[in-house]
Amino acid sequence: MSLMFSVSGLRGVVGKDLFPDVVQQYAAAFGDFVGGGRIVIGRDARQSGILFRNAVIRGLHSVGCAVIDCGIVPTPTVLFTVRKLRAHGGIAITASHNPQQWNALKFVGRGGFFLDAKQQRAFAGRLQRGKIQHRTRTRQDVQYTKAVDDHIDRIVRNLRVSVQYNVGVDAVDGAGSLALPRLLEKMGCTVTRLNCRFSPVFPRKPEPTPEHIKELCQLVRKKKLDIGFACDPDCDRLSIVDEQGIALGEERSIVLATDYVLEKKKGTVVTNFSTTALMEYITHTYGCKLYRTKVGEANVVSKMKRVNAVIGGEGNGGVIYPSMNFTRDALIGAALTLAIMQRRNAHLSTIVATYPHWYMIKQKVRAPREHFERRKNRIIRSLTGRVSLEDGVRVHSRDWWVHIRPSQTEPLIRIIGEAQSRKQLVALITTVRRLLGS
Repeated sequence: MSLMFSVSGLRGVVGKDLFPDVVQQYAAAFGDFVGGGRIVIGRDARQSGILFRNAVIRGLHSVGCAVIDCGIVPTPTVLFTVRKLRAHGGIAITASHNPQQWNALKFVGRGGFFLDAKQQRAFAGRLQRGKIQHRTRTRQDVQYTKAVDDHIDRIVRNLRVSVQYNVGVDAVDGAGSLALPRLLEKMGCTVTRLNCRFSPVFPRKPEPTPEHIKELCQLVRKKKLDIGFACDPDCDRLSIVDEQGIALGEERSIVLATDYVLEKKKGTVVTNFSTTALMEYITHTYGCKLYRTKVGEANVVSKMKRVNAVIGGEGNGGVIYPSMNFTRDALIGAALTLAIMQRRNAHLSTIVATYPHWYMIKQKVRAPREHFERRKNRIIRSLTGRVSLEDGVRVHSRDWWVHIRPSQTEPLIRIIGEAQSRKQLVALITTVRRLLGS
């Protein structure tokens, strides 16, 4: 079974264990959980989106909710709209970076926040009890076509940055296909589009990792563009290509955004245990405090709220800038990247060259959580360094770290390591794979 329900929402393989009746059941339970009222929904462009949109609406109607349907929009736009319209909650119908055959529901509470761990447990309890209060709707559904424009206007008004860069965009034919180019054009850029039309079939693998966005790298080089941006199907993750056509890796998105924000306003920063050590470098440079949390946007946001962070996010390309949107937002990440280029009056490669160089490797082992639990103590005994067990196993030393944890969204074990020596890093990852028996 691939059906997974966690703080990251409900996620599974369509037609295998995720069906319209399951989606309808969870949507009804969520509508009841938030007490009825108005619920914002939006989806990405994948093939099962319309089917599950209809199931979500049926479920919400059954418990008296009125639906504000934004259509195909970025997930961060759904959260922004929940807050702007003061809705009772929201559901984003998207499996984000997961493969084509997957889909998911991401649940948004009042104020435009994903459910945190405590709320998710309460919601899960409601599902287990199976008692849903059916209500009569008191309001009509709304087709809300202004959501993306409202979101873009908020970013442009907040940053007040006008730039004239030539930019390439690869939106994987997903929810960012209109939104990301439209934002950049409103900021003053000239945009060259790649994979920027809504399509139920991904033209490349959905995660915007360097190996998946080679076509964008070629486009930047061929057209002599100033920068390239790539996102995942729901436009919450951002990956960047510099003016030389080199993919910088998703980690640089949060680093560049943090560098820009802290130069303007010092404050605390939050990221997860799997994010680059460059975050320590940036926060130390500005004399600011960095907190690390378990992987998962809800975990990062929860900590950001507690410590009043000025910026945060995850190394998977997820930039969270709370003054504009309290969620990973590729639109905001792109805008902040252009803003730092303008402020420094420098090419992106020049800015990145000022940071210390760390080598990073991200790998996956296809195995369930139970396999990780059986091997965990073996890893702890074998690696020499400071150990954290808050989220899987993280071992770190002065010039390297490695994080091994079961995925919350797929039956995988993720291995992420970073070191100042490539040779040392390769040896470290090889050791971890051997300890996992893969």
